[in-house]
Amino acid sequence: MGWLHLILLIASGILATSAFIVAKKPDAKAMIDKLVPFQAFIGVSLLAISLWSWLHFGIVNIFRLFSYWPLGGLAAIGGVFSGLLLGFLFGMPQIAKWIPGESSAETKAMELSKKLAPIQMIIGVVALASGLLILLMELRILKP
Repeated sequence: MGWLHLILLIASGILATSAFIVAKKPDAKAMIDKLVPFQAFIGVSLLAISLWSWLHFGIVNIFRLFSYWPLGGLAAIGGVFSGLLLGFLFGMPQIAKWIPGESSAETKAMELSKKLAPIQMIIGVVALASGLLILLMELRILKP
């Protein structure tokens, strides 16, 4: 996985868990508020890169990584799927603006985005953990 995917996973994980982070560390609100204007860009980019990763590596090959290195496989699967979900959640308002005219797909996508919002924090924790595990693997701190 590329460095951009890694950075976007960590940033989206922080955004998704921002309520929990601010509850524990109120002084972190200023730093998180700096990310909020870029939420739509992070979402669209993460959705595109996660989809590309899924198609590039192939879901079967990601699952095969489990036989070689279970922790790496878990991080890869968590990174791709949480990236897809958070990318959809954060990027959907921007994607809906890009859809021309009034279509039922736009309203259905927005409804689905609102239904997934309550589990945003769980997906954010998965994205953050996956991003940090992938970072440790890229830096060769965790080895198979």
